[in-house]
Amino acid sequence: MDEAQLLTRLETWCAERLPSYGTDFFPGALHELADLGLQSLLFDGEELNLDRGLLVHETSERLARVMPGLAVATSVARLHAYLLAKYAHPQVRRKYLEATKRAEAFGGFAMTEPHAGTDVRAMRTVAVRRGDEYVLNGSKSWIGLAPVSDYVIVLAKEGHDGRDADTIALVVEMDSPGASGAPGPALSGVLGMPNGTLEFTDVVVPAQNLLTCDGFAGMMDGLNLARIEAASYSCGLMYRALELGTGRANSREAFGKPLSALPSIQIKLGRMWTDYRAARELTLAAVASFADQPGGDRDLISMAKLFASDAARRHTDEAMQIFGAAGLAQDAQVWQLHNDAKVMQIFDGTSEIHETMLGRRAVKEFTHV
Repeated sequence: MDEAQLLTRLETWCAERLPSYGTDFFPGALHELADLGLQSLLFDGEELNLDRGLLVHETSERLARVMPGLAVATSVARLHAYLLAKYAHPQVRRKYLEATKRAEAFGGFAMTEPHAGTDVRAMRTVAVRRGDEYVLNGSKSWIGLAPVSDYVIVLAKEGHDGRDADTIALVVEMDSPGASGAPGPALSGVLGMPNGTLEFTDVVVPAQNLLTCDGFAGMMDGLNLARIEAASYSCGLMYRALELGTGRANSREAFGKPLSALPSIQIKLGRMWTDYRAARELTLAAVASFADQPGGDRDLISMAKLFASDAARRHTDEAMQIFGAAGLAQDAQVWQLHNDAKVMQIFDGTSEIHETMLGRRAVKEFTHV
């Protein structure tokens, strides 16, 4: 199946099959998307092929237009498959890689902790090496798919919880004694994408489950991919906001003419379209960088995630404004888009941390002694 055929089949699936799924967790939908090949887009057979990043963006954006939670659930499978293929021991890859790509096993990406989000050095999850095993203790929060994960990739400090501790990443099987996942609070956005907490109490993890990378560096490699995906979702939200906003503006009359004839409404739609195109081009540049160099261009990726998510929040708000009171109804699509966009500003690195990182590097780049 070529790229055009895949996108056509995805559009058909969204129109014909997606309505049969509600906003609860949708493993059936994930299985059907796996049959289309969405979770395997970064692979040629068993080998990684990062040159297909454009198609990854297109599918994520198009899914996010209609059900952002499903777009996220599909893309995190690609994230887990990417990390397994690149860093996992062959035996671990054999157990989980193909099952993840087929949506027969679900993984988790476990970095955030109750008291340590952006400040990763403050995390308290610790793995102590004992012969051919690690003993893992700690907890993680706000982890996508935590309640349904078969395995999780856990960032931990090695040996002790001091800020100077080395970090490692372990593939932890969730049926291990002492490991558990539980649902967290229901989120206002990305409906259907489960999130929750993970607890590890004296969990024994075979040493072969260690990823072959510095823990933090390996997780950041994966996080860069997740940030590109977040920018793609944000583009999808903006596109849908533009569709809904123009539809409302054309159908609603005020003072004897359509809202779309009012300069104040045209200004909103014009900026929305401009920012959508700008966010898309920036995201595509980030996609290309991920294929060109290991981990991608971190600045470009941060810029894409920051710009696209902030623009999505701003313009879903403008779409609500065009709808007026009707946009405040909890069953209004623009109201849900607004909630989805807020999620994009927070997960995979808040807008503030991206601003800070980019600002710090801008000072170095543009300071001439």
